[in-house]
Amino acid sequence: MTKDSMTFNKIKPHSAMILNITVFNIAWFGLVFIGNLFIPVAVVLLSIQFWCFPIAKSEILLITLVAMMGSLLDMSLVYFGVFTFPSTQGIPFWLMTLWLCFASTIRHSLAFLASSRMLQCFVGAVLAPLSYLAGANVSAVQLSPSFAMSYLILAFLWAPLMMIIFTISAWQLTLEGKTNGG
Repeated sequence: MTKDSMTFNKIKPHSAMILNITVFNIAWFGLVFIGNLFIPVAVVLLSIQFWCFPIAKSEILLITLVAMMGSLLDMSLVYFGVFTFPSTQGIPFWLMTLWLCFASTIRHSLAFLASSRMLQCFVGAVLAPLSYLAGANVSAVQLSPSFAMSYLILAFLWAPLMMIIFTISAWQLTLEGKTNGG
């Protein structure tokens, strides 16, 4: 554990990965189905996750950057009429919270993507848009173009976004290694 890490308990990496993906999925379902009322639960789940395994300051920065980038992306999609949310003019707070939850997966349950640009691109282009389409199926978001066109727009945006996210993470880890004498 580096001096840059904050931790109270340390759990095994495999257990951390399972906890991380479980927290994300609970947060996704709760936030998409219940909305803003689920935000406190999502925050508690993230806090438990941070309490259970080491989180470096650089990871907190990464989570913040990814959540901001994702929120800006979704705000842009609302601005250009690709999305509308029934409860707000812009994007709802529950979606910003979901971005925080997603960002917490980058160095844990999605860490296997770090070594392959091809996998990052695939997950971004193929799987990420399905999350939005699932949200549209339960009326959490309304897609203005057709499902197919929305999928293509999201795939086009998410493929490079995933690569950018993992590039930022790798860059931070490299800097962290240099500052810790690595």
